[in-house]
Amino acid sequence: MGLIWWILPAVAGVIGLMLLFAGFGKLAQLKPMAGGGRLFFGVGFLGIAGVVAFAGLNLQTYKRLTYERDVANIKFAAVQGAPDTYKVDVTFSDGQKLLEATGAQPILKGNQFEIGAQVIKFQPVANMLGYDSIYRLDYIEGREAKRFSSDAVTEAQTNGIALTQNPGLDVHALAEKEGPRFGIDAQYGSATYQPMGDGFEYNVNITQDALVARPTEATKTLIQKGAYPGFQSTGGSAQ
Repeated sequence: MGLIWWILPAVAGVIGLMLLFAGFGKLAQLKPMAGGGRLFFGVGFLGIAGVVAFAGLNLQTYKRLTYERDVANIKFAAVQGAPDTYKVDVTFSDGQKLLEATGAQPILKGNQFEIGAQVIKFQPVANMLGYDSIYRLDYIEGREAKRFSSDAVTEAQTNGIALTQNPGLDVHALAEKEGPRFGIDAQYGSATYQPMGDGFEYNVNITQDALVARPTEATKTLIQKGAYPGFQSTGGSAQ
């Protein structure tokens, strides 16, 4: 789809140049009417080529700056007999699964989960040239949504598991220290959180600068049912 924005202006530009040369040729032959007509249409085609080219560049720029990539798919299954306790099925974008050292699926407690990552972001110009932000997933944790008091600073417990190790050279630390010299921003991380529940499923993506966890349509319905008893999704009925 993106190539059409370069093919169209290229074709229009070639036609415009051919008409311009033909117009100058007619003028050289002392045929002002024919030459003028060709020059007029030649300039018009060149103008169209320029407009389409700039429009295509603008669209490509927007697409690059809003480009998203798959990070992980996360599913939750309730642990029977343990309130607010869920087995977590995490499948990363490369097909790998998140498992504990024993080979078991991690178990998180709470009614909300958060997943975080370290992000190395490039300047928008670099994004347009194809240099997308890079990330390293850091952790996934379970927690209670209402775990703090608004009256004073309070403590809260969370539970989770690290998603990556750091073998060898710490690229993020190096980018954090030296990156600003080269227009690289590694001064921050990104995290996103959503409700946990039995049967909930989320697709996690990363933009050029942030993680985003989006519930599937079925999960949206489950969340709405929990928040608004009797909720009915379009074309379905509440259970």
